[in-house]
Amino acid sequence: MSLLCSSCQPKQSKHETDLDNLFAYKRTSAQKDSISQKYEAEVTTFLQSEDQPREQLDHLINQLRWSSNQEAFFTLITMAEKQAKKQKDYTRLADIYEDIAVFYHDNQQLDSVYAYYLKAERFYGKSADSLALAENIYYQARLLYEVGFHKESENKLYQALKLLEKTPDHPIHIESNQLKTFYVTDLFQHPEALQTLLDTYEILKKDEGKYKTLPEEKYNLAMSNLLGNIAVYYEELNDLKQAEFFVLKALEYFEKSNAPKQLYAHLKTTYYLSLYNQGKDDNIIEHLTESYEIYTKLNHPFYAIDICHEIANIYNDFDQPEQALFWLQKAYNLADENKFYKQKKFAVQELLLFHADQQSTELIKELVDLTQLLENTQVETKSKFAKIEYNSFLLEQENETLKQKIYLLYVSAFAVIGSLLFFLIWFRLKSKNRELEHTNSQKSKNEQILNLLIENNSIEHVTTLKERNRIAKDLHDGVINSIFTLRFNTQLLEIPNKSLKEMLVNELVYLENKIRDISHSFSQANIFKNKSFENLLIELVHKQSNKYKTDFSIVVEDNVSLNQLSTLQKVNIYQIIQEALQNVNKHAQASTCKLKIYTNDTHLIFEVKDNRSGMKKTTHRGIGLNNMAERATLIQAELKIQSNLQQGMAIVLFLNC
Repeated sequence: MSLLCSSCQPKQSKHETDLDNLFAYKRTSAQKDSISQKYEAEVTTFLQSEDQPREQLDHLINQLRWSSNQEAFFTLITMAEKQAKKQKDYTRLADIYEDIAVFYHDNQQLDSVYAYYLKAERFYGKSADSLALAENIYYQARLLYEVGFHKESENKLYQALKLLEKTPDHPIHIESNQLKTFYVTDLFQHPEALQTLLDTYEILKKDEGKYKTLPEEKYNLAMSNLLGNIAVYYEELNDLKQAEFFVLKALEYFEKSNAPKQLYAHLKTTYYLSLYNQGKDDNIIEHLTESYEIYTKLNHPFYAIDICHEIANIYNDFDQPEQALFWLQKAYNLADENKFYKQKKFAVQELLLFHADQQSTELIKELVDLTQLLENTQVETKSKFAKIEYNSFLLEQENETLKQKIYLLYVSAFAVIGSLLFFLIWFRLKSKNRELEHTNSQKSKNEQILNLLIENNSIEHVTTLKERNRIAKDLHDGVINSIFTLRFNTQLLEIPNKSLKEMLVNELVYLENKIRDISHSFSQANIFKNKSFENLLIELVHKQSNKYKTDFSIVVEDNVSLNQLSTLQKVNIYQIIQEALQNVNKHAQASTCKLKIYTNDTHLIFEVKDNRSGMKKTTHRGIGLNNMAERATLIQAELKIQSNLQQGMAIVLFLNC
């Protein structure tokens, strides 16, 4: 059975130790941009190509995680993640999440870094690769130490070391031993920390020339860093000869490596301090300033602050308080700019300790208290959050049996929640249906009103047409026949004056033709064509009349189209204009009234304007004007009344285009 299960398990990628992340260093913005430019063409070609090999995709991701090209990086990540999920390749999926963590780490988004390391840990656990899992947990420990969660970091590190028990020469084991010394250093147990590093040195030295643990370049880098740390501990224990010996060996390995220049600054600082403390270096300030400039150029304020303190201490030794104060102030400013609260607090304490006579003593004391409070609150809050996340993750990994029991509870909860959601959705849909029914009812009523307007107009025209046809028939059957008979009889008359007879006959022919034309004109039935909204408005205007004999007219600009108006808009516009025209008929005593329809950049405008003598503005509005205002609001239009004693009155409707 086990053989069958193993054969069905998806094939997992082989994880390789991420040495670039293991020996990672912070890159400057210029270095990130340089990496982006270096791979820009290759990324573009890859994304445009139909053939996209997995090896090239993973290679580009591995390089771009150190770049500034976030868009290209996450485009490639999405492609790789989709492939890994489809193949259920948990190892590759975990590697992808670690690449994302590295990208965020290089951009100092540390909460995202931890989240993706945890995500990667879950998938390394599924792939059953203990060494990959140990590497991942080491990275978590390193990150937690970096943000100040030392206890949580120590717990994580010992998990990683337990997984690495049988591989003491593994690169992760070697680096884990160095991280382990930081915890005992925090407890001022320097001899124990030094012994751990010396044991690690012996393990690593066995691989020299073989390079099975690390490739040659990385080996020289690791050895240089390890020896530099050993030298620091000898210096802490005041064994300056040994410190000088080990830092010189570290510099030899550095020369053979392609290590970042920040390591050079660290080694040189250690070397010159060991000489200074032995009384061998008279140019210590110059050498330390060189290291400070390297850290500043590489944008490493954390290490630059340490150098500032070293220089300030030496100036104090030289009894030059002004110079010491200058460098302490530099340390304070760097810590403040970069929000390094612990370093800021230390800088203020140094200022208080060595320069208590400064005028700012009371202010600095207050700042120390405030900084301490802020730092404690921040660390406490972050620690609680990290512990909750960490503990919940451990419970998920270590209590599979309990998870199965909780599964039933989740199912029940989801069933209840699902029922509630179903009820809420059903209730919401029912409400929506009621709203829709109301909207449709209102729409139907508006359409009925418009149809009634059209029908009323049609009835009026049918009646007119019938009357015109009756007149045409009467003209044709009655008058024309009578004229025809008269003409015929006139032609039969024998009268001496033939020219008069001919003139009378011609006149009767002309009259007959004229009446026939009138009859035909009356009987035309094309009156019902083109019953558009525009024609309805034209006919509405033309049928207006009053006792003042007002001349009603309409102007529609060529660029105006009323076809896009909804039924609701048409009905309310028609009724607003009808009410405006009625007001003119009742009250205006105007000789002219014009309906003008035009547009500007934002509005379709209907303007009813007359040349009455004008009216005084008043706060009182009649029912008709209120009705027009309500109809305008209903169609989200704006109604304005413009009155001028010299120019007349205008009712203007602005409708959004």
